[in-house]
Formats: sequence, C-alpha cells, structure tokens
Amino acid sequence: MKISAEEISSNNKYHLIHVLSYDDVVPFVFSNIKKRNFATFTFFLGNIFFLLFSFYEFLVFFSAELISWSNILGIFLSGFIIFPIILIPIHELVHAFMYKLCGARKIRFGINLSQYIFYVTADGYVTGFNEIISIAIAPFLIISGLLLYLFYFLPGPYSYSFLCTLVAHGTMCIGDFAILSFFLQKGSSGVVTYDSIKEKKAYFYKKN
Repeated sequence: MKISAEEISSNNKYHLIHVLSYDDVVPFVFSNIKKRNFATFTFFLGNIFFLLFSFYEFLVFFSAELISWSNILGIFLSGFIIFPIILIPIHELVHAFMYKLCGARKIRFGINLSQYIFYVTADGYVTGFNEIISIAIAPFLIISGLLLYLFYFLPGPYSYSFLCTLVAHGTMCIGDFAILSFFLQKGSSGVVTYDSIKEKKAYFYKKN
C-alpha cells in the first residue's frame, strides 16, 4: 500500500530535508540547475543540440531562399512567442496525465505571474524518484518529438517556426530538470516529495 503524506510526516523512518514555498520556486530552480549531475547534463546537452540543429537548418532554409527577410519576423514571432504560449497548457496537461497514470487524484493547476511560472501539482500525493522521472521528463520528450515531426512533415518556410519553438520549449523545461537535479543531489533513492496546496509548499523527505 502506498504511503500517504500524513504517514510520511509522522513516520520516524523519514526525515525532512527541504521545504519549498511556491514563492521561492525560481531560486530553487536556478540553484539546482547549476549542479553537476545527469539531469542537468541532459538538459544542457539537449538544448545545445536543439540550438545548433535549428541554426544549421536556418542556414539551409536561408541559402535555399525558403526564408527571406520578408517572412523572417513572422517566423521568429510565431516560433519564439506565439507557439510557446500555446504550448504552456499542453505542457502542464502532459504533467497532469502522467500524475494520473501514477495514481494521483487531487490534481491542481496553478500560475504565479510574479515568477512567471505555471505548474501542476497533486495535492498530498507522495512521489518518489522513479515517478518524478516520468512526470518531469514526459513533456520534454513528447512535445520535442511532436515539434520535430511538424518541422519535417509540414511544407513551407513557416515549418521552421517549429524549430524555434523546439529551442524555446526546451528552455522552458528548466524547472522539470531542476527537480530531478535536486533528487539526484540528495541521493534520489529514498527521497520522496508531496505538495500541500493549502500551504502552497512542497515537502521533501528522505528515508533514514
């Protein structure tokens, strides 16, 4: 039987290692994305690849006159602003779907405009590292794959917009990789977390 949040907090087999207020998410993200581990390595390597690949394809498009100065503004505007904004709810819905697959029920969506963050939480649902991996990484993999598919199979110069969005969305996944980085820094095995929507805090425990 899966352990509950109440059991975690009162169980002497676990000890509290961190409390994250929703108002402190940005410092938490930047602190953990700077750590050296497999999660941050994957994040930076993936986004460097997206950037170099999109730059290479830009040169191909431009040399073939598929992109001109007359349509470059529209391509970049849609690729770096319009499509990424459209992807925000889709990104969070993928997180929510993965929470559902893991068995979570009380799923809530939120936004903090002061930090410009969007999030989905499962109130009181305890997750370990194996669940966090699938929940955190799913949007990065699924949406990146979709954008590459659209780039290759839709004709015309505006297909390049999807590569711009690939770069933008990859960068937007920084918080997902930061949470994985935190788990890895704490040893991952035996580390669990749950959210309290009422308190607007995430609690992290580790098994003794």
